Amino acid sequence: MRIAHVLRRLSFDDWGGTEQVVWNLAKAQQEAGHEVRIFATTALWKDFNTKNTKDTKGFLGALRSLRSLCSLCWKNRQFAETVDGIEILRFRPVYPWWPMPKQLVAELDRKGGNPFVPGLGKALREWQPDVIHCHAMARIAELCLRVAHSTTQPPNHQTTEPKTVISLHGGGANVPTAEAKSLKAPTRGRLPWGKLVDYAMGWVRRIPEDADGIVCVGEDEYERYRAKHPHVMFLPNGVDTRLFAGNSGETGNSGSSATLLCVARIDRQKNQLALVEHLSRHPGRALRLVGPVTQPDYREELERRAVELGVSDRVAFVGALKPGSPELLAEYRNADVFVLASRHEPFGIVVLEAWAAGLPVAASDVGGLGRLCAAHPGAAAVFAPGDAAALDAAVDKAFAERAEMSAAGVAAAHEYDWAVLAARLVDFYTNIC
Repeated sequence: MRIAHVLRRLSFDDWGGTEQVVWNLAKAQQEAGHEVRIFATTALWKDFNTKNTKDTKGFLGALRSLRSLCSLCWKNRQFAETVDGIEILRFRPVYPWWPMPKQLVAELDRKGGNPFVPGLGKALREWQPDVIHCHAMARIAELCLRVAHSTTQPPNHQTTEPKTVISLHGGGANVPTAEAKSLKAPTRGRLPWGKLVDYAMGWVRRIPEDADGIVCVGEDEYERYRAKHPHVMFLPNGVDTRLFAGNSGETGNSGSSATLLCVARIDRQKNQLALVEHLSRHPGRALRLVGPVTQPDYREELERRAVELGVSDRVAFVGALKPGSPELLAEYRNADVFVLASRHEPFGIVVLEAWAAGLPVAASDVGGLGRLCAAHPGAAAVFAPGDAAALDAAVDKAFAERAEMSAAGVAAAHEYDWAVLAARLVDFYTNIC
């Protein structure tokens, strides 16, 4: 089977949950003998020529925005590379607002933006996949649906057009209203010229309902769509247990402080502030925060609060680490307890990593994350978000029952190995083809 995975961004140096899911599914499908290619934008890709985002103001800025609009009709250059045998094609995104300074481009690259992606549709048509699996919403998803309904494959194919599958990664069924509004804040007050293009092109499809299949990472979204669509599946996130085989049972910090580890982007959704405040109530503990910064002002808030509480010397901002890298594995190996205090979470892939590494887990009892922990109660202690006392109790339990929770977590992780999940996904493709 020829499978095209399409997502907004894929940067090995600034990693996120969606990228990790797509990359691991693609690798597992390739290992199973399928032909796989990944299509993405150049957002946060370190090899992209940064002169395309040169900051301009005034009249020059207006010309730059006009060039972006015109680029929708031009042939957009594609950038290709092969990683671990998988070909990745990238295209420059066009964010449809004016003005569009460099700082805003960088912010939208990190989180959202709903761009146009010139050249992507042509590349998909030329490759002629059997399945277009889109891991983005809005304009990128609309483009994938249009390509599928306008592509004719060679006679040796059993179908006349590729099937479309859309994955819902973001927990849209339970994102708080205030946070949803904050995602749109960067473009507030700017001219949304993209809406005129949408209207002119007649982009009115329902996303994801018009896809041939819907894959839900979160059970809330699965419950929402399974009554509305004939082909919906719940596919949890996974873990490559082989990577952590050498870590399991060997965790623990040899230093004087007990170490809490949180692997998550620096973002209000992830609620690292609760962990910083936890340190003020437990002088013998330290915190290591691993993950890219998607909200710089939130990192500044965390740093200020750590100084106010006198715990800044016990908080370490490690930054983004590539999944499976020796550096990330070392973080898991050297920690004592893994903590994830998210305000909402469709699943929590890092919890699987912590379990595979043999770490006891304390996690928020929210959304899919809470259900994941409830399915394996011996491997995790949960707490209500915003309840400091409950957070303290959960972390204390993780320390007290570390050996038992570690063994239970390792056993749980093997149920979510990527090879198992990838095979289930291919079966889902086959059922809709």
